[in-house]
Amino acid sequence: MLPAEEIKAHLDIVEVLREYIQLKPAGANFQALCPFHNEKSPSFLVSAEKQIWHCFGCGKGGDVIKFVMEKESLTFPEALRLLAPKAGIELQQYSRKESSFKTRILDCLEEAANFYHRMLEDGPNSSIARDYLEKRGLSDEVIEDWKIGFSPDSWDDLINHLKSKGYSEREIEGAGLVSRGQGGSRFYNRFRRRVMFPICDAGGQVVAFTARLLPGGDDKMGKYINSPATIVYDKSKMLFGLDKAKTAIHAAGEAVIVEGQMDCITAHQFGFKNVVASSGTALGPEQFALLNRYTENVVLALDADQAGQAAAERAGEMMAADSQQLVESADRWGRLKMFIDPSRSQGKNIKIVEVPLGKDPDDAIRQNIDAWRQALLEAKSLAGFLFDRSIKGLDLGKVEGKKQAVARFLPVLDRLESPVEKDYWLKKLALAVNVETTFLNEALAKINRPSQKTGLKAPAAPVSMHQPLSREEVLSERLLSLVLKFNAYVKYISDYIDTDQLGGIANQALYSKLIIYYNEARNTQGDRLEIFALDYAKFKEWLLGRESEREAAVLDKLSILAEKEFFNYDTARADQEIKMIARELKTIFLNKRRREISSLISQSDVSGRPEEQESLLRELAILNEELRRLITL
Repeated sequence: MLPAEEIKAHLDIVEVLREYIQLKPAGANFQALCPFHNEKSPSFLVSAEKQIWHCFGCGKGGDVIKFVMEKESLTFPEALRLLAPKAGIELQQYSRKESSFKTRILDCLEEAANFYHRMLEDGPNSSIARDYLEKRGLSDEVIEDWKIGFSPDSWDDLINHLKSKGYSEREIEGAGLVSRGQGGSRFYNRFRRRVMFPICDAGGQVVAFTARLLPGGDDKMGKYINSPATIVYDKSKMLFGLDKAKTAIHAAGEAVIVEGQMDCITAHQFGFKNVVASSGTALGPEQFALLNRYTENVVLALDADQAGQAAAERAGEMMAADSQQLVESADRWGRLKMFIDPSRSQGKNIKIVEVPLGKDPDDAIRQNIDAWRQALLEAKSLAGFLFDRSIKGLDLGKVEGKKQAVARFLPVLDRLESPVEKDYWLKKLALAVNVETTFLNEALAKINRPSQKTGLKAPAAPVSMHQPLSREEVLSERLLSLVLKFNAYVKYISDYIDTDQLGGIANQALYSKLIIYYNEARNTQGDRLEIFALDYAKFKEWLLGRESEREAAVLDKLSILAEKEFFNYDTARADQEIKMIARELKTIFLNKRRREISSLISQSDVSGRPEEQESLLRELAILNEELRRLITL
């Protein structure tokens, strides 16, 4: 069995996709809002039986590997690499010639993580790192689970080790593990005498490191340093611990964001598994887009100092801003269009935690876990947090204090989308500053939105990503879907419907292949073929074996359509629907052909050729007779 087929055989597409999107049961299938285009009603369907997915909004579809390729922007080998551990399958290493540079970088980083972890266990002077971790209260199980390591005070031990494993200096540099010396001719280890925290992407692949300086080390580079930006690492698009937290986030229905790696690790050690860390970076839209896969509820628990609270305010304001952003991209026909990119949406239910006791969550959890748990329960809404900050330190008994409070909080009110929430906080502000709500409403109406202030026009409505289907195409899709579900009718439509009587080139191509497949089965089994049983998997394999990938994609789409539209049909209802659609398709085709012939007969250049005109008249008579017979059926 090929690696891709083996991986698919060991994975459940529903469970894998649940790591990215929120699936809900829909009959025999599951549905969700499509992660590849903006929509309000779910048109993304997943078939657990056939292990495929399709979006009827943007037209994308495929198997679990195709989904991961689309969602993670991966090549086929990279998607296999990501999914193989989930399936419990060990892929053979690609040769350097066959492997992409990105794959080699990921392999190199994984090997570096293993090296650092071994150095923590028995490397030179590693006791200082183990003592540090023990003082921070990390258990052996936590160290092993997070693969925490140690970089010795050496200039080239990691470089030599990676070279011995077949990695080139170019690959080691591309992984962000080394720096160049003066003159740029020699490399040396980027990380020395530091505790190493591997940073993994959502799939659990090591993409970078955060390194914490140990006592006695050279602090010229700072207490904490991170890997530089690489082909696999962009800190603005990464959340530390997401690979370990995503299942808990989905289960809890919310994600807690802390600032540092130790905050995140400590939270997990004490049972708060839905926690991720921003790794000390400013929170950005890409990081929140990552969380869109799992939840719409976010709790910001950043440090209690002024910088942490300011960061919480900035993140909250950014997430509350208008999230509909247009981007230019190609539609399914390759044409450039402007449409809403769902990955840029930051609209969420946001709360802010006031960290108790200590200055950061790590200290707070260790000093009083109950106080931390209570703080999470009492997290304030974003509006409540910003309201408190707006009036903090002001003398609301004086006119100047009232003016400052209103000036601070009105822009927050302007961003609130819920009329109920906006009315609540408007009244709360009016009560705090002791003014009439009518005054605040008038002031609120005068606030200009950012697009108006900068002179920018509001974005136009996004262009639809799908051309509307013709009547023939809709009917053809329904007919083929029904026949795929009720296989006994393959013989009926093969005798009754010609390929050119279907609408849509893709439908005609699949129908043509289906008839060939049916005739092959009939020729093989002869009289024994009493009822044709179409096996989806075998038919798809047959298509792919004839390099009919496009037809296989249409098969997936129509198979899911069948489960979506006809899951509760019995044979009698299917019989009625199939015959009705077939009759209408035939009628549409005959009428269209009759109009064409009538037009040809009326053309002057045919009138001079009696034989051709007579042939057209005979065909027209046959068409009229067929139409009369259809009407009387």
